[in-house]
Amino acid sequence: MTTAPGSIGDEAAKLVEALSEWARGAAGGELPLATGSDECTLCPLCQVISLARRARPETFTHLAEATTAFLAAVRTVVETHDHGRNNGRSGVERIDLDT
Repeated sequence: MTTAPGSIGDEAAKLVEALSEWARGAAGGELPLATGSDECTLCPLCQVISLARRARPETFTHLAEATTAFLAAVRTVVETHDHGRNNGRSGVERIDLDT
């Protein structure tokens, strides 16, 4: 039985936890991820997992919103750059072969 999805933040937190469990299971339980050991304090992946475990669900919601805004800004810059470079042309030259 499936349940209704939660907020973006809740679902992101569940995803992080599920990926951590999957990684532990895929390695036969031998892969320590973000255990707090000396090795984990040097590993960037373990640091990210540790941060994600401690983050509140609202954090993931804010990150999703910020990512959406950032991608919209990048899209605007790319579109403006393309229009300025092509001067309104499509970049494809049409050649009439019937003449």
